[in-house]
Amino acid sequence: MQRIICILFLVISTTLSAQSEAYKTSLETFKKHYNDGNAQSIFDMMNTSMQQQISLEIVERIVSTFSSQLGILNGFEFQREEGPTEVHTAKFEKGDQNMTISLDNAGKISGLLFTPTEVPEAIPKFERNTTSLILPFKGEWFTVWGGDTKAQNYHVIDRGQRRAFDFLVLGKNRKTYERSGTRNEDYFAFGKPLYAVCDAEVMQVIDGVEDNKPGDMNPKQMTGNSVVLKTANNEYIFYAHFENSTIKVKEGDFVKQGQYLGNCGNSGNSTEPHLHLHIQDGPDLYADVGVKCYFDQVMVGDELRTDYSPVRLDKISRPEE
Repeated sequence: MQRIICILFLVISTTLSAQSEAYKTSLETFKKHYNDGNAQSIFDMMNTSMQQQISLEIVERIVSTFSSQLGILNGFEFQREEGPTEVHTAKFEKGDQNMTISLDNAGKISGLLFTPTEVPEAIPKFERNTTSLILPFKGEWFTVWGGDTKAQNYHVIDRGQRRAFDFLVLGKNRKTYERSGTRNEDYFAFGKPLYAVCDAEVMQVIDGVEDNKPGDMNPKQMTGNSVVLKTANNEYIFYAHFENSTIKVKEGDFVKQGQYLGNCGNSGNSTEPHLHLHIQDGPDLYADVGVKCYFDQVMVGDELRTDYSPVRLDKISRPEE
């Protein structure tokens, strides 16, 4: 569930000097258009060269993603000049982003880049789950993302999802799908049942989000159809990307370990059917901190592991199977 998509950054040789009034005007105009949700006007601020490299559709997706994940843009804090560009901190409602911008001689945007700001490592209330967990599925699944390093797990840069997993199913052909892969039904993970990893209270349910066509994403509804469980130890377990209209629990329910929750789908910020699972030390996807998730017993290939946290490329299953 990748939180931020960056606008393509291009720099051309004919740029205005940094700290000009044109930059101040451009930033204020950008803020207004962004807060109005006006992607067309932002696109119109770009010069022809940049418009040829980045489509209006992409700008619309980016504005929509930023709006849903970062909220209102409150303003900018100047940081430094880098040659013919300026670097600012963009102060969003739900967090800051680094913004690098360049303008051409006509005052049009010739380069624009948003990147996450470097923030101190968030300290969680606890480091790992103490509740006994089973795997949330039956059969053998593949860990496409999992672990503590960027090479193993792109989620590590995200405060809440930093110890997240993405699980999918591989076929005999080592692919995640058969036939053309253009339909969700072609994917081995699609429609697979998902289960409660432990006894818990259902804190949040989102349903009714259409499944994406493979290759597309829905950044407006990042988690898609999702379930959040709260354990007796105040661990918040997030499941994301269920198949539309398959979730069989509701907020306030108490579920037992192994209870059916719904089917794996391709809803939300997802390009193909898979399960996203992570644990946080609180219920807020943006403010609270991700913690490491260990399962009591896991078969990794043919080897039984106890108190194990899967890592990228692990093929995993429940030991009883």
